[in-house]
Amino acid sequence: MTLAPQDGTAATPPPDPAASPTPLYPDNRVKRHLSELFRLALPVTIARLGMLIMAVVDTIIVGNYDSAELAYLNVAHAPFTSLMVTGIGLLTGVMILTSHAKGREDWQAAGAVWRHAMPYTILIGIAFTFLTWQAEWLFIVTGQPDEIATHAGRLAIILSIGMPAALIYTTCAFFLEGLQRPLPGMIVMIIANLINLVLDYGLVYGAFGLPELGAEGAAWTSSVIRWTMALILLAYVLLMKSHDLYGIRKGFAGWWRGSRDARHLGYAAGASQGMETSAFAAMQLFAGRLGVVAAASYGIAMTMLALMFMVALGLASATSVRVGIAYGRRDRPDMALAGWIGYLTTMAVMFVLSIPIFLFPDGVSHLFTQDVAVIATTVSVLVLMPIIFPTDGGQNAAISALRGAGDKWAPTILHLVSYIFVMIPAGYVLTFVFEMGVPGLFWGIALASLVAATGLAIRFAIVSRRPIPAYVGPQ
Repeated sequence: MTLAPQDGTAATPPPDPAASPTPLYPDNRVKRHLSELFRLALPVTIARLGMLIMAVVDTIIVGNYDSAELAYLNVAHAPFTSLMVTGIGLLTGVMILTSHAKGREDWQAAGAVWRHAMPYTILIGIAFTFLTWQAEWLFIVTGQPDEIATHAGRLAIILSIGMPAALIYTTCAFFLEGLQRPLPGMIVMIIANLINLVLDYGLVYGAFGLPELGAEGAAWTSSVIRWTMALILLAYVLLMKSHDLYGIRKGFAGWWRGSRDARHLGYAAGASQGMETSAFAAMQLFAGRLGVVAAASYGIAMTMLALMFMVALGLASATSVRVGIAYGRRDRPDMALAGWIGYLTTMAVMFVLSIPIFLFPDGVSHLFTQDVAVIATTVSVLVLMPIIFPTDGGQNAAISALRGAGDKWAPTILHLVSYIFVMIPAGYVLTFVFEMGVPGLFWGIALASLVAATGLAIRFAIVSRRPIPAYVGPQ
């Protein structure tokens, strides 16, 4: 006898075995997928946006405090963000396998995914904290000016303290999202942003009786907030009413073997996201070589790109869950439909979001700084966002659909080609050989995103036509 879920969702009936492998999709199936996509994506998007809104608040407050301090903070974030996003990729298997278990209505297996992932999460967090702590040598060997290398290295140490917390929060959020319960993560993120706004301003400017720390104040705020978020969401998972249904408190024994499937999915996703973020970090370091104005302008433009990308990431995460649930039911046509709806919807939404930035680049730039030179450079790249937003969002939706369908290394190879072998060389050549400056970096990003979005869509077309193998249990 199958237990009903305790999360307010109805169990989905198994597909008709006699159904055609290539059915025509009636309108009600499309409407259902769109409805479920946005219902799940909205709170996930708010939670993802919250992560970047904190960075945007940092950028606005520090940018208006001092342009040089903003450059230090932007460079410090490059290795931290690269490692954090790599860690998030390594934990992607938690969301995917939880959604597969939900599709099978195997609630104990869903809880086991979280229990086995937690020790692994802490292990990754400790390792990445150490690497971020040592970031100053990276700034030195990549040719950053001495002033930037010294100040950014100190900020990276402060940011590294929040690394384990960021990953603990991610594991808990992924588990809840895989169960289609994204609201707790969203609520925690909203609370964190309210605290961040007050504490950030206080520590940067020395308001409310707090010490004036400049960019260091923003870095300390980020670490404190990340630990607050992690502890709140961890407490929620441990104390939620349905913890018995999922076996949340059964302990962590056998976690390494039990996390094998999630880790193997995560290895590919982590390598993929690590390569992508490392490539973007390389572009930040290219901008640093151009000087303080270029580094500040690149950071502002990337903050806007990253902020809007969080909308795409929310839609992509919802796409992955929808595809994963259909995969868990072994419903291939529904899996394909979920993936394509997620891909096309994400690209359309991202294009719409790019229009105000394209029309009012000067106004957007003034939100972050009053430095005339920084504003002029920033405006020259914000007009490229109608090209970059849809393709960057589309590639993320496509790769999320592939992960939900259990595809591991092919998406990673496509990311390797797009971001390591296309974006970095193109960005370098356009920036330094053709002397295009910061706009050259963003033309490289646009080219790589187009290659990735196209290649990953073709790959999903192939994968979604294959029969789904029978479930054989943990390996």
